[in-house]
Amino acid sequence: GRGAALRSSGLFASTRRVVVKARIARHLGRAFRPAPLAAHIAYLKRDGVTKDGENARLFDAEGDGADEKAFAERCRGDRHHFRFIVSPEEGVEMTDLKAFTRDLLADMERDLATRLDRVAVEHWNTDNPHVHLLVRGRADDGKDLVISRDYITRGMRARAEDIVTTELGPKSDLQIRSAMESDISAERWTRLDRAIVRQADEPGIIDLRPSPFRLGDPELRRLMIGRLQRLETWGLAASDGAARWTVAERAERTLHDLGTRRRTVAMMQRAMG
Repeated sequence: GRGAALRSSGLFASTRRVVVKARIARHLGRAFRPAPLAAHIAYLKRDGVTKDGENARLFDAEGDGADEKAFAERCRGDRHHFRFIVSPEEGVEMTDLKAFTRDLLADMERDLATRLDRVAVEHWNTDNPHVHLLVRGRADDGKDLVISRDYITRGMRARAEDIVTTELGPKSDLQIRSAMESDISAERWTRLDRAIVRQADEPGIIDLRPSPFRLGDPELRRLMIGRLQRLETWGLAASDGAARWTVAERAERTLHDLGTRRRTVAMMQRAMG
């Protein structure tokens, strides 16, 4: 059932993909120092650009002119706050990232059974428009806001993907195939890499020889072979010549580092330009 599991894992899903990155910023004890949060907000505003090319402004549930000083003051004494980056894969096609963010937060409030005190800013100065979201670490009952790790890694992303899919419609087969083809040569850790790891008979050993007992999907097998051949040119995989590969232990870390370096260089090029 491994092939069926890969098929149902979202690799070929028609749902629009959204990347959610999260960080819990802990305050030192209960003695909150507002400077780091204020500095972070200032950075987000300075680096942000709207869809129309204007300077970014913080927004919240009520409007587009959120008061960052008031938000930082409300966070005084809290144990922590949350920092999210929400990036729809087809964000450039969306009509309004602010409306998308407000819809997402409304879903989150229903799921978590509490009002979420937050501010956000949209960034359109990259190839992938995204939203930076700051959520106060206190629930509306006055207690520390604790969010399940599973909800952050899966539930929140699923909610966001449902909203984007409703607006843009499901991805076509052509779009799905195109996205998977681009993963073959991507200098980062991809969905295809994760699928390859799940295909391993034992850690690091990938066997893609034709067999009814192994991967039965010829299209997925072709994509995996193409990706492993690319990893081999980078010294991250080695083939024995019979559709079997050994993937280096450092492959995931190296590809994550490559992706980070690529994004950093792109940011520097934009700043210098």
